[in-house]
Amino acid sequence: MSKESFKQFVKRQEEKLDKAEKMVERVKEDLKEGIEEYEMVEKPVKELKKLWEENKAEIVYYPGGIDEMFLLCASLPLPKTSPFLLERISNKFLKESDLKRFEERVFLERGLGFFLSAFLNKNIENYISSQKKKGIKEENIKPVEVHLKVEELPVRLGYLGYQNPEKLHLIIKGNCGDWTGAFMKGGKLNIKGKVESFATSTFSPDNKGTIIWKDTEIWRNGNWTKEGKEMREKGEIPMEW
Repeated sequence: MSKESFKQFVKRQEEKLDKAEKMVERVKEDLKEGIEEYEMVEKPVKELKKLWEENKAEIVYYPGGIDEMFLLCASLPLPKTSPFLLERISNKFLKESDLKRFEERVFLERGLGFFLSAFLNKNIENYISSQKKKGIKEENIKPVEVHLKVEELPVRLGYLGYQNPEKLHLIIKGNCGDWTGAFMKGGKLNIKGKVESFATSTFSPDNKGTIIWKDTEIWRNGNWTKEGKEMREKGEIPMEW
């Protein structure tokens, strides 16, 4: 082999080695992304599905009142996650859960809304706490926006937005069941669909949140807005008495 041929041979081998190294790096990067995806999204979704299946009967048929039922949900080992992944995890959980069986109807209408609200609230409260530890004043903490897609569910979920915390802006795309937006602590609830009924507690002075329905702000900081009052007087707001 001539000197020139040998150099060309070495060069080709180096190019092959460089190409192989790049392929290995791509595989490592894909694997890393896969692991991160599992840890950040797939794992909490899996945990939520497991918790729901194990506790749904107890949640729905809990003998106490709704406050106690919500505390039961909040006491479960709900997965902690970044507040900015809440939308993705919540919608993936709803999409992948087996929600079409007829016998699930009672669980869906009552318990699932509680369960999901507890998951959202817990993570928003953790987010607020972590921001305060960094020295950020509560009024300067940026709210987290979550678009919840419920339009394709077989039933209307009740209790969505229950005890909605101040830094959660929940946008519900689809129809809601009973007791929507009850006992909100603060934050914003924007409903992009029909509502089975609001609870009387939704429109009590203790509800300091903001409620938007039919693209109209009807409630803010413990009071009806002018537009909301007019809609109520016309009987356009479904309420459970």
